[in-house]
Amino acid sequence: MDGAGESLARSEEMVARIVAHLAPYGVQRTTFGSKELGYESGNETRLLFIDAMNWLQNEGVVFSSEKIKFMNGTSEGEVYALRFVLTSKGYKLLSSRFNGDLTLGQAITKVNASGEGYANLGDLVGGLLGGFTKSMGSG
Repeated sequence: MDGAGESLARSEEMVARIVAHLAPYGVQRTTFGSKELGYESGNETRLLFIDAMNWLQNEGVVFSSEKIKFMNGTSEGEVYALRFVLTSKGYKLLSSRFNGDLTLGQAITKVNASGEGYANLGDLVGGLLGGFTKSMGSG
């Protein structure tokens, strides 16, 4: 896979892990970092995490009312997103069907329960988000 393709795959996986992490919290805001998503601390992960969170917020999938939305952790390259929650648009995304009767939310639950990797889920989330945000923009 080339550099751009690898970057897209990493982005989609990060987005999948973020949505999967926030889904069980319902409307309860939560503070979390990339370590809770299963990543090692590092500057590349830190930047991707911040970019993914900002992108999800700009797309209306997640929300935080905090003025300062990120805080550095105790380790170098560690960062926390402060008091984020899925929005109604995020929950609509979770109810999107992509595989017969299976919704994205059900797939996330299945991945969490089985311990399967997020890579395939990342592809699905990326595709769903792309189509979903286009349909929301035109609707």
